[in-house]
Amino acid sequence: MSGQLPVPQPSEPSWERFTADPRRPRNADVRVGHADRDLVADLLGDAYAVGKLDTVEYNERLDKAMEIRTVGEVMSLVGDLMVVPAGMGRSAGNGRRLAASILFLIAGTVVALNVVIWLLASISARELLYFWPMWVAVGMVVPVVIGAALRRSAD
Repeated sequence: MSGQLPVPQPSEPSWERFTADPRRPRNADVRVGHADRDLVADLLGDAYAVGKLDTVEYNERLDKAMEIRTVGEVMSLVGDLMVVPAGMGRSAGNGRRLAASILFLIAGTVVALNVVIWLLASISARELLYFWPMWVAVGMVVPVVIGAALRRSAD
């Protein structure tokens, strides 16, 4: 055993754990509960443990945390402490591009699978059958349009 104590690590950004996201101005008037106050206290404790706050500032912020009434008051207490580690954050644009790609993949797979089924049925019948996969392709227009809109909004 080396005798070294483990270095405490701060919690991951926890905005989604609040009753309402404190970063959004429209949530400023949402009332907080005990769970939100406890979460702020935990975040302050993590910041204190890694040396981001000295004892005096930690105690001041902790006292204020126990008195907050709305989500709008959270940012003044922990906003400067919550930093997303490099590589952890993913912008909304990346999520939209991923969703658009998944929609395109699903639509393309469904249409391709139906064309293969039609082709196999036509080969077994030894004639070209009615091309019914076109109706499946028409139905896939909706996901493709949604995917295109998502991809465009991500740019």
